[in-house]
Amino acid sequence: MWEPTVDEVLQLYERYCKSLEATHWGQYLALAPDGRYIVGEDDVAVVDEALQQFGAGNFVLLRVGEIAAYKLRRTGFVSSHRYPFLKTDWQVGRHRERSWAYADTGFEGALCIPADRHPLLGPTSLSVQLSLADASTQIQPTYRGIVSIVGIDEPIPAIVFALGAEFLLGRRILDRYRVTFDRGQQLIVERL
Repeated sequence: MWEPTVDEVLQLYERYCKSLEATHWGQYLALAPDGRYIVGEDDVAVVDEALQQFGAGNFVLLRVGEIAAYKLRRTGFVSSHRYPFLKTDWQVGRHRERSWAYADTGFEGALCIPADRHPLLGPTSLSVQLSLADASTQIQPTYRGIVSIVGIDEPIPAIVFALGAEFLLGRRILDRYRVTFDRGQQLIVERL
């Protein structure tokens, strides 16, 4: 079984396959240790043919011009070192803002913004009865809006409260993701 290093593969590619870049850019390439190769549009078809011609373990799969056959990217992932805050985009009506919000697992709603933002938002959309931390209840005018975590950028329809003095991002948003409070140093949010 052939177990090449990255350098070996790059040298073989330069020697035998570099000329393919002009006509086969981005296509899949099965490259054998003796310089033989198979090139094609479909990765599975190229692998099947290479298995027949070169045998299992006797080739490496690449992409012409891009070298790596596949790219693995971590998408839907945000890490905030401003613990325990997350940068959020939110919009109510025509007003749009980007703000740091405290990730509050005790808040069941989506987003609470400071009461001083109330004049910027226009008339409220509805009223909601809230149970506050001190066990009291109150009717709170609220807005229908859209909230997303910057970096994940998934717009989520949400009820937005204008109450208190700080931004709170609640469980209605956080429960959509895997959230890790990492030793009091960073907050990690991953799309599942």
